[in-house]
Amino acid sequence: MSHGVAGSVAERPRVYAVALELTRYCNQGCDYCYNAWRAEPHAAGPADDRWLQRIDRLVSAFEIDHFTLTGGEPFAYRGLFDCMDRLREHGVPMQLISNGGLVDDALAERVAVYAPRFIQVTLNGPDADTHEAMVGAGHFERTLKGVRALVRAGVRLVGCVVVSRRNAARVGEALALWQSLGVRDIALSRFSPAGYAANHVAQLLPSQADVTLAFEQALPFARDAGMRISVTMPIPPCAVEVERFAPLHFGGCAIGTTMQEFALGPDGRLRNCTLHGSAVGAGRDIADPDLDLRELFRHRDVTEYRKVTPSFCRGCQHEHSCGGGCGAAMQWVLGRRDQLPDPFVAQHIDTGLARQLARGARKPTRLEVIS
Repeated sequence: MSHGVAGSVAERPRVYAVALELTRYCNQGCDYCYNAWRAEPHAAGPADDRWLQRIDRLVSAFEIDHFTLTGGEPFAYRGLFDCMDRLREHGVPMQLISNGGLVDDALAERVAVYAPRFIQVTLNGPDADTHEAMVGAGHFERTLKGVRALVRAGVRLVGCVVVSRRNAARVGEALALWQSLGVRDIALSRFSPAGYAANHVAQLLPSQADVTLAFEQALPFARDAGMRISVTMPIPPCAVEVERFAPLHFGGCAIGTTMQEFALGPDGRLRNCTLHGSAVGAGRDIADPDLDLRELFRHRDVTEYRKVTPSFCRGCQHEHSCGGGCGAAMQWVLGRRDQLPDPFVAQHIDTGLARQLARGARKPTRLEVIS
């Protein structure tokens, strides 16, 4: 069935990935959530036909490697399978990010029919106390139940562990749990204080020592147990000598590169990634037929993003490849991207920020870079 896809693949510019944040609603209350709207109350809501229009417009304009279906919690969105049907009709691969807590055997078997590339689910520790300290009470067993249902249905899973100050010492135990569940692909995601998570920067932001400890625990699982472990948040090389931890796979910020995953919020506005709060360009719903999507994806907010690097990083041999770490976290916590690097690094070089975090404050009142 065709839904207005114009032009051949050769005529369409390539876009690596787009994350569709299908709903604002989530059944969990994660302290590390990067959704800017997380603190606002939201119902699951009805299916929204504009998501089908947005998918059609994106596939008409671009050759897209894959879509990521996320939220909120995508399994809470009543139109999820309509979107999955539409993507399957277009022949575009899909993957999902979920907390797993709403999944039972029937839902898992229904999802398996679509053969998603994978579903990523998070468990932050080996027991309820550790996991629920970061996501809210009552969710550990629900997530385990969902994971087991997906495994039984033959859905490929990627396990996620969000490394924070609270759980860094238990990363090895969390990986052992994933291993016991039969999950061998892991996203080790260093906490980044973007969106709602910026409210918890003082409580969750791991130190250099915390992250190093987490990697040391992960190394035997990757080296000896055959688990594929990817570190999914930027780790500036001035903070951690990542070469020590091969075969862990380290990535970086992809904004402005051919590997960028754009984000499309529930309002239909395009953002540079899921962690960013501001829209690209004029901030209009891409379902608007008068909006030129190709021009939007080439907007200077995208193409010139990597030209801004923190002054602290100027002259570093990694300045242009690293960019100072997570630009979204810089913006959310520090208010700007042109002075200090990622708060993960900045806490160790700026005494004012370190004092503010020690007192439990979210933002520093002044910036004092120690050279």
